[in-house]
Amino acid sequence: MAIGVSVIRFEELDPEFKRKVMEIPGADKLTYCFQCGTCTAACPIGRRVSDFRPRLIARMAILGLKKPLLDSDLLWLCAGCYACQERCPQQVHPTDVIAALRSLAVREGNVHPSLKMKTELIAKSGRLYEITEFENMMREDMGLPPVAEVKVDEIREIMRVVGLDKLLKIELEGGQ
Repeated sequence: MAIGVSVIRFEELDPEFKRKVMEIPGADKLTYCFQCGTCTAACPIGRRVSDFRPRLIARMAILGLKKPLLDSDLLWLCAGCYACQERCPQQVHPTDVIAALRSLAVREGNVHPSLKMKTELIAKSGRLYEITEFENMMREDMGLPPVAEVKVDEIREIMRVVGLDKLLKIELEGGQ
């Protein structure tokens, strides 16, 4: 799972990569990162997966290590908890930087299987997991209203209109 960069070769660097990342909303302060490590220290994923270090991800983006970064599974481990973002003294917004890198990875055709699976689940039922009658009975017991029905056809149509089905190479049921 490691990113696998032990020797940096000049010819493998993309000097414009950091600018591409910074064009994406939320990632505009990438180069403010001075590698203090506060983000990595705050990261609950980093505590469990030693290879996942938001600081390293930011550094690689700044250096222009586009291919090893976008090809890596590590970008997809971020839980989006914003613990790093709340603590960053430079307001770099590491969570948003990682989201920007994921977006670039997808644009480059590097779609992580977890993203594809989640999208297929949403296209199937409108949710990441199905809400059964049992869950609604439990909600009723707690005084909560039942979960509303989802208009799955509308969700699929939105996915088609924005091109998500083509981008992720998935088949949407009820296709036109």
